[in-house]
Amino acid sequence: MIKQVPKLDPLQKQTLSNTLNKQKYSILDRLAKECLTHGKCIHCESERLRKYGKSNDRQRFYCNDCSKTFVCTRGSAYFYQHKSDDWQKYLEFMLNRDSIRLCAKKIGISVVTSFNWRHRYLNATENTYETHLDGIVEADETYFRESKKGERKLGRPARKRGTKANTRGLNKTDWVAVLTALDRNHHEYDHVLKQVTSTEINNCLGDKISDESILCTDGQPAYNQICAEHHLHHIVLKNSRCKDGIFHIQNINNYHSQLKQWVLKMHGVASKYLPKYLGWFRMLAWHKYQSFTDDKINKSEKLFEFKLLQIQQHNF
Repeated sequence: MIKQVPKLDPLQKQTLSNTLNKQKYSILDRLAKECLTHGKCIHCESERLRKYGKSNDRQRFYCNDCSKTFVCTRGSAYFYQHKSDDWQKYLEFMLNRDSIRLCAKKIGISVVTSFNWRHRYLNATENTYETHLDGIVEADETYFRESKKGERKLGRPARKRGTKANTRGLNKTDWVAVLTALDRNHHEYDHVLKQVTSTEINNCLGDKISDESILCTDGQPAYNQICAEHHLHHIVLKNSRCKDGIFHIQNINNYHSQLKQWVLKMHGVASKYLPKYLGWFRMLAWHKYQSFTDDKINKSEKLFEFKLLQIQQHNF
């Protein structure tokens, strides 16, 4: 084999070099590195860890304080998940917005396994919203059609996706309201509302915005309570698209537009899973803002640059 290498052309040599240098289990290697560098013991939270062999290609660690062991995938989205050489490819297909069935076909797994993998990764981003917004904050609601996709007992007549609502207006029977807030540093918070009321908006958003901040809205009266209690300067933008050259809600409107286009390409998202998909889009938007756009880097590798996908969530 070595004697045949000089006979290869430059492109073939480069392909051979890339293949030989490619790590077989890149995700497992990254998990092991993160655990060794920044990890804590899942039993006693000690930082005195050392390598302790491998189990099913997963790096094991030994705690010098409590004398217990654990594998690098413990507490992550990959714990008790098999076929580690396919994880990264599956993440690539998710980034391309492939359906669950198409991902299953490409990887060679069952549809049930594909569904479970997808929701494992979605769970990792569901509650990763920002807990602190300050400065100029834009807030608005957007609405998604209520969907019971996948449920066997609907409690109503079945309908096709894309049909018109049964009643006029944005009622809670046919529509799901999503509150979104975004400051000028691209810190984003969203929450699925049961009702668009001042009490619910204040409960979920009141402790997220710093006092004395500036809140820009479209005139929804439900924001008056939060502005009064937290001493926020309320800028109402009813007719004018921009006020004083700086106060507007164009960023949040653009975020909503991109979100709806992204969800539309998912071919329908069940309302009960909507918070998970909001978290996934939040992650993608964060990547876009951070300008991780180097085409030479594999897209799924960029997931590890996201601060809450470093798989250091040892909550056991």
